[in-house]
Amino acid sequence: MKRATVEMIKGVGGQEAGEGFTRVRRSMLSEYGSPNHPNCFVPIDVVADLEPLARERTGWPHVTQALCRAMGGTFVPEPEAPTTGSDLLALSSQLSSEFNDAIGAVCAGLADGKWCGKDGERLEGELDQLLRVVVQMRAVARFTNDGASA
Repeated sequence: MKRATVEMIKGVGGQEAGEGFTRVRRSMLSEYGSPNHPNCFVPIDVVADLEPLARERTGWPHVTQALCRAMGGTFVPEPEAPTTGSDLLALSSQLSSEFNDAIGAVCAGLADGKWCGKDGERLEGELDQLLRVVVQMRAVARFTNDGASA
């Protein structure tokens, strides 16, 4: 959580910039990310203030993702563009393609007879892409379940 907090604060321009977007001063922002303050963590309202502003920094949303991992889950953002039932055919094609890419990563990783960290990294990236498409399809399902027509 500490590392994720530091990344989030960097994403808003650092502690000095961060204090302008939330209720706490830069000294507290520093403590939230410091391993020297093991019992001091960023409050959820401060995360809600800062995390949206750190969107451009790799690993976003930093604290939310770290919390999801700590709880045994994965954060997958909802699609930003509205989806309709007419998107289903294109999403089905993407789903198949991403699934095949994930299987390809497994096959490539095992081709030399041993699975290594680099293989796991590649597979994780492919699975992240697969999850994004699945979430988009879920958004279409929600759209159609809400009584809208395809």
